[in-house]
Amino acid sequence: MKIATTLKTLTLIGLTSLTLASGVSQADNGFVYYERAPMPRPWAGNAQHANPWMVNPAYQQARIAAEMKERQMQLDRRQDRQMERILNGMENGKLTMREAVDLLREHVDIANMKRQFISDGRLGPRELVILEKRLDEAANRIMIEKKDREIVVQIDRPGDRDRHDDTPRYGDYGRR
Repeated sequence: MKIATTLKTLTLIGLTSLTLASGVSQADNGFVYYERAPMPRPWAGNAQHANPWMVNPAYQQARIAAEMKERQMQLDRRQDRQMERILNGMENGKLTMREAVDLLREHVDIANMKRQFISDGRLGPRELVILEKRLDEAANRIMIEKKDREIVVQIDRPGDRDRHDDTPRYGDYGRR
């Protein structure tokens, strides 16, 4: 009788310890933290203390997905900065109305292309390369159009006495 009770007690202790140990083992975040070593970032390549179980295709796929998301955020920031450059060029008079309209149309086309690429739920690597190339071309065109010497000659406002009804608001595009 005493052996049966001892066997049951040891069995319960063993099951309890296995239950507690399995909960801890499944709470693994992928890294082993040793003393004062800094916690590594999973997307920054092979970390020094990386869990060997995480160095597999799923880990690599998660790292690639994080890099793609970062590139997409950079693409959005670039597009916003280029739009600001166009608007600043319009305000400063460095872009004529025709040039500004062409550049804005190009950015609308890029935004529509991006929307079409994302319609399937994600932005693939090839699609991202295409968008980055189009933004590079747009950036070059903005620079060229802003640095050419075409200026906007503005005619006086409608309240001035020299203005006639048939005079356009913006005059001829002149060269310096």
